Amino acid sequence: MTTPAAPARPLTGLLRHLGGERRAIVATIVLVVVSQVCLGAISVLLAAAVGHAVVLRDAPPGWFWALLAGLVILRALLTWGEMDASHALAFRVLARLRMALFDRYAVALPTRRRENVGRAASTAMADTERLEFFYAHTVAQLVAAAVNALLGLGLLTVVQPTLALVTLTALALVLATVPLGRRRLETLGHEVVEATGALSDRVVDVLGGLREVLGYGIHEPVRRQIRETGAEAARAAGRLETTHRVLAGAREAAVALAGVGVLVSVVGRDVAAEHVAALVVLALATVAPMADAAATCARLPALRAAAARVGTELARPSVLTLDTPQAPLPEGPLGLRMSDVDFGYDDRRVLDGFDLTIAPGEHVGLRGPSGAGKSTVVALASRLWDPDAGAVDLTDSAGDHVPISAVDDTALRAALSTVEQDGALFSGTVREAIAGPSTTDAEIEALLARLGLADAVTAESHIGEGGLRLSGGQRARLRLARAVLQRPRILVLDEPTADLDEASARQVTDLLGTLPATMLVVSHRPQTLAGVDRVVEMSSREASEGTPNPRRARNHAEHAARER
Repeated sequence: MTTPAAPARPLTGLLRHLGGERRAIVATIVLVVVSQVCLGAISVLLAAAVGHAVVLRDAPPGWFWALLAGLVILRALLTWGEMDASHALAFRVLARLRMALFDRYAVALPTRRRENVGRAASTAMADTERLEFFYAHTVAQLVAAAVNALLGLGLLTVVQPTLALVTLTALALVLATVPLGRRRLETLGHEVVEATGALSDRVVDVLGGLREVLGYGIHEPVRRQIRETGAEAARAAGRLETTHRVLAGAREAAVALAGVGVLVSVVGRDVAAEHVAALVVLALATVAPMADAAATCARLPALRAAAARVGTELARPSVLTLDTPQAPLPEGPLGLRMSDVDFGYDDRRVLDGFDLTIAPGEHVGLRGPSGAGKSTVVALASRLWDPDAGAVDLTDSAGDHVPISAVDDTALRAALSTVEQDGALFSGTVREAIAGPSTTDAEIEALLARLGLADAVTAESHIGEGGLRLSGGQRARLRLARAVLQRPRILVLDEPTADLDEASARQVTDLLGTLPATMLVVSHRPQTLAGVDRVVEMSSREASEGTPNPRRARNHAEHAARER
């Protein structure tokens, strides 16, 4: 599987994932533009008042002060509104991007290739946080600076054309600093994002495997790796910051030259003395926001790199395809049928022409040596993946069938539950970890008693992160309880008793025997499979290198003969 490509323009490419927030972005831009214009007007009016008072030794008229007071009040209201709107927008943008990532991961993970989930976590957390400020604040700042510059140049052109030409030159000088070091900024911005992402990846991996780190005494090598990764991230950030400081010095020099040019163009010209201060401030108020915008542009490469990472994750190909048109889920008991199924990981074939039929309400066991493909059958039956070839269908009591790929995923998940051997439990109480929308505490307590957990936990017991406070066997039984409480019509279990002692395993098998759901049970333990209707044996075989297997017909016969 190749890595999906990010959009050519990553920052604008993400706008389609922001949905209705685009209107809020436009509204925030309008607020910031009007606020910036008000600030410029206040600065010019104050300079005019000072010039009037110093040169004419007279205070401006009352209407002038009323106008200035109105602008100050308006600026205060706009600033408050801008801060409120932009901060609210930032949180909504963050939520939109993270939900878009979650929705993509829901159909694109797990992939067939072993991946570092730390990258997905760091993209969803760190990279999206970088981008929320861009869409909520930076875009508005850039637009406001551009509008302010155009208005200032227009006003100067009417009042003092020579000064307008000098101001235009100053703006050009400031903007000329934007492409300076652009290639280096792009390179360093990418390095910083990748280095900090690698650090996040490493930390997520370590936290996820903290028990193993401590249990095997490998904390020193892990600390060294994190320290080295962090040092590389710090060096990359230092190089980027040094470049920003050099470019900031160039911008400050450009602004200083612009100020000198403005003063020179005003002094000695046919300009009333009381207007000099206002004109100088107007020119500088036109240039200064653009200098800030140029500084912001220097920060865009790192944001583009973060947006590219998010775009790459959002462009992940789906591991599942939904047939069109969709088919409704059959009523009543459901069966499962896998016909002539092929499946492989990269160039390693695992299933080759595999057949399995489970009638509605039937309990079927599946066993075989490691590597035979039992867990792959579980994943295909649970529709975590689609087969490379062949069909996986749901059947009803009349023998009619519906492709599992044609059923809406929400409806499918309500009808089919899977219990994986290494499945996760989320932090919180037992109720929060296993209860369905309509589950009562009485149902929870009764099921805990049947599974031999009543003396260990209650519905209110906190299980810790990932069930850390529980034993392996207790976690396994809670995962089963979670599936049972969903009242599924099909239940797929992968080694449900592997972590249990004989007594606990017996409680689990006794419970499974009473469930009306159609059931596929993968297990090595004869005791677990003793209560099923029949057992299917899977034989191990060498994986092909992506070429047709000549033993396919024989495999078909083996599977059919071994069902009993």
